[in-house]
Amino acid sequence: MMATMKNVTIDENNEALVAFAQTIDFAELFNHTKAHTKVECEFHQPEITTTRGNVHIGFMSHDIAAQTGAFAAILERCYLGSFSNYVFKDKETGELGYWVTVNIRYEHKDGGSNGMDVVTGWYKESTGWIFKNAGQR
Repeated sequence: MMATMKNVTIDENNEALVAFAQTIDFAELFNHTKAHTKVECEFHQPEITTTRGNVHIGFMSHDIAAQTGAFAAILERCYLGSFSNYVFKDKETGELGYWVTVNIRYEHKDGGSNGMDVVTGWYKESTGWIFKNAGQR
């Protein structure tokens, strides 16, 4: 699954980053996240955005609250999605890449919300996806 553009301002400083962002296939990241969390879900189309010249790619799953076992009784909504992320140019090699933390976010039926990281992913053309699961030493 590839990202689509939403609210993107392209200038000479981020043109290459936006073009690179459009080439990243998120299927491997989504499959890894589902396998690590043991959750079956679909993800919405990833979206490329720019903020003050920085390029980000955000995404979120459909609601997975019903798959949270005993927590389903107290969770109103629960999602897997990008929390922190950015598209970057490696200062040493000049290679373009993408870094993301995939977070599980939840909203309580009685109010309040929270989240925690479950997977960190790095993508470069030379390496493909590299993952580190939360709790992995």
